[in-house]
Amino acid sequence: MSLLFYALAVSLGIYILFVLFFLTGLRRLKSNEKIITNWPVVAIVIAARNEEENLPNIFRDLAQLDYPEELLQIIIVDDRSTDITWQLIEHCAETHTNIHGIQIEKKSTEMTPKKYALTQGIAQTDGEIILSTDADCHIPQGWVKSMVKSLENGVGISVGSSTINIQKPSTFAHYQLVDFLALVTANAGAMGWGFCWTGSGQNLAYKRKMFEDIGGFNPVRERISGDDIYLVQAIGQHHGCTFNIDPDSFIKTKPLSSITEFISQRIRWSSNSRLAAKTDLFFLFFLFNAFLLNSTLLAGIFIPRAYSILPMIFGIKFLCDALVLYSGAAKLHLTFPSIIFIFWTILQPLYIPFIGLAGLANRFKWKP
Repeated sequence: MSLLFYALAVSLGIYILFVLFFLTGLRRLKSNEKIITNWPVVAIVIAARNEEENLPNIFRDLAQLDYPEELLQIIIVDDRSTDITWQLIEHCAETHTNIHGIQIEKKSTEMTPKKYALTQGIAQTDGEIILSTDADCHIPQGWVKSMVKSLENGVGISVGSSTINIQKPSTFAHYQLVDFLALVTANAGAMGWGFCWTGSGQNLAYKRKMFEDIGGFNPVRERISGDDIYLVQAIGQHHGCTFNIDPDSFIKTKPLSSITEFISQRIRWSSNSRLAAKTDLFFLFFLFNAFLLNSTLLAGIFIPRAYSILPMIFGIKFLCDALVLYSGAAKLHLTFPSIIFIFWTILQPLYIPFIGLAGLANRFKWKP
């Protein structure tokens, strides 16, 4: 009991300090001016695999971007699709002079698929700035201008906000929104203090020279996942990073269709903690503390002598989570049903330990 009490007390105390760290970091984030002083050539690179359902929507978004067409290079890489993805890319390229396609027919023996596809796409461009997103995302009209502007302060990489696109409201979709918001908010708060923790490949902008300086994806060519966290940490470590809170840069992505997909995706993200252990011990410390607090809360359920302190510990954690989530929602102009947040925070002591351990064991499935 005493060991459990000390683990709860220490992990909760550190958790509170992290909450203050995130909240103050969020307040330090400032929106960029809308006026661009330098208009660089920009390359947008998208890796697509069996995306026939999503490509028409992103083609429409790409065609409506308010960045000079002659300064915009768009490369869509078909990564061994078995549907009509390549035919759709070819048709779009015929009608838009700045959109081009690359077809990958065989799996690379030197690099994992997503990184290889992005590497091939980047190699076909000469843009000074590289932007990445996913084929299932909705891109706002001012996305490119906003992300380019966020790099004008001298940093090497900019992370934009991503959220779930709630087209058909459901409990599961809103749960994904809250869970994703927690990750984005914590990362944004850390970046407010200049710590380059992670980002999502759904919304990244970085300078080509910095990408070349870190050797592209070669240092992590054998890792199945983690291209985004690698870019943020590797470029940010030497050239700095920023989080873009301009609403014109916010991207929305489709919610996952099943709980199995959701769990597998979170386990895949969790597996990248191995990379954090090698590159950013402070980030790893945060992940470990969140794991420890939720694990000890879960363990306390099975120890009757702990019942006297569990409600207080959980109550304080609940308030901490609420402060972070609702502060992040206000900063990123998001709303969600409060009942979903309550459900989400109740599940954390079960969800976090399971995802963390499964991630360490690499127990996830992804596109081959």
